[in-house]
Amino acid sequence: MSTDTFENIIIPTYIINLKEGKDRLLHIRQQFKGKSEFELHIQKAYKYEISAVGLWNSIVDVIKMAIVNDDDVIIICEDDHTFTKYYDKIFFIENILEAHEQGVDLLSGGIGGFNHAIPITKNRYWIDSFSGTQFIVIYRRFFNKILDKSFGEKDTVDGILSKISCNKMVLYPFISMQKDLGSSDVTLSNYEIRGTIIQHFRNADERLSVYKKVYDKYIHFS
Repeated sequence: MSTDTFENIIIPTYIINLKEGKDRLLHIRQQFKGKSEFELHIQKAYKYEISAVGLWNSIVDVIKMAIVNDDDVIIICEDDHTFTKYYDKIFFIENILEAHEQGVDLLSGGIGGFNHAIPITKNRYWIDSFSGTQFIVIYRRFFNKILDKSFGEKDTVDGILSKISCNKMVLYPFISMQKDLGSSDVTLSNYEIRGTIIQHFRNADERLSVYKKVYDKYIHFS
C-alpha cells in the first residue's frame, strides 16, 4: 500500500477523562495537536470508589459505541498518555495494518511491564501479559471478548485484557509512555510507589532492548 493512502486514514480515538480532570484534558489534547490521523472523542470516565472498575466500564462503553459505528479498529487512550520521540504516523499505521493481518487483538503503544516477549518483526513484539493501558489499539475481533468478560473489584484492566487474549503485541521502541500527573483521574496505578511510573516504563524498555539486540544480531532485516 502506498504511503499516500495513509493520508486518508483516520482512526477513532477515545480519550477517557473525568469531567473535573481539566488539566489532564489539556495535556492530552496537546499530545494530539496537529495529528490529523486521530479522530478524537472525549469519553466521560465513570467515578467509582474502586477506580479500576470505572475505567473498565468506560472501556465497555467505548466498545459498544465502536460496534454501533461499525469500526474495524479503535484507539483507547487514558489522559496521562504521552507520545515519545519515536512516534511517526507512517510507522504507526503500517504496524496497525500489519498487526491486523497477523490476527492481533490488541496492540500497545508502550508498556510499563511484561512477563515474556517474543520479537515478531523488527518493531513489534508479542507479549503474554502487560501493564499500562494509556494507549492501546483494539481490533474488532476483540470487541465481544471484552463485552463478555465480567470485571471484579480486585481485577485490573491490563490484567484482564492480558488474560482474555493470547494475541497481544507492543510496538518497540515505545511510541507512548504514561506520564506521572499525580493522582490519577481515571484509575489507580498498578505501581505501588508513586513517582515510579516512568521508571517502570524505562525498565520495560531496557528489557526489550536486550531482546532487540539479540534478534538484530541473528536476523537480517531487509
